[in-house]
Amino acid sequence: MGHEERAGAPVITRRSIITLDFPGPVPAICQLRPAGPMATDRFVVRRELAPADAGVPMMLRVRVLDAVDRPLPGAILEISHHAPDASAAALHGAQLTDPHGYAEFKTVFPGWSSEQPAGIAVTLHLAGSRDVGRFHFPAQVTGQVAELAGYEGNPSPLPPPVLPAGILHVVPRDRYDLTAGLLATINAVTDR
Repeated sequence: MGHEERAGAPVITRRSIITLDFPGPVPAICQLRPAGPMATDRFVVRRELAPADAGVPMMLRVRVLDAVDRPLPGAILEISHHAPDASAAALHGAQLTDPHGYAEFKTVFPGWSSEQPAGIAVTLHLAGSRDVGRFHFPAQVTGQVAELAGYEGNPSPLPPPVLPAGILHVVPRDRYDLTAGLLATINAVTDR
């Protein structure tokens, strides 16, 4: 009889508990995939990638999880993306994940090219291995940012791929003014 009572109880998975702090009905998830070794394992530990006046300011918050949805503290998360001005150098930096698996970056909404939609390349360095992925932005957000000063040098924005590595959850700091900044969140999951 006790077994029958337990069978009808609601099931709460680790993912539903861990991602409660992300707004929206479904958490933004990026499945990272293994990559070969790099020629060099050099990266710049940096939280602030660009000054706020370089484009639309954006706070990027990434939570790194393992294959069974446990946070991965002490991993190195490296990101890289186009600067808003197409002629400027790429922006890149790295952060060590905190005890809860979070890494945060202060950057700007990225620029894009005619071949690639707006997005952020991500590399996870963990225990001698390297996993990679790409975070994409919703087409609606990219379309609105494309109309702002500083992004006019970019071509018409492309929509994110049909099967992207991960779509960021993006929230404007001020719903009436995108130039006030954006908050972007996502879970990066590795099979390690």
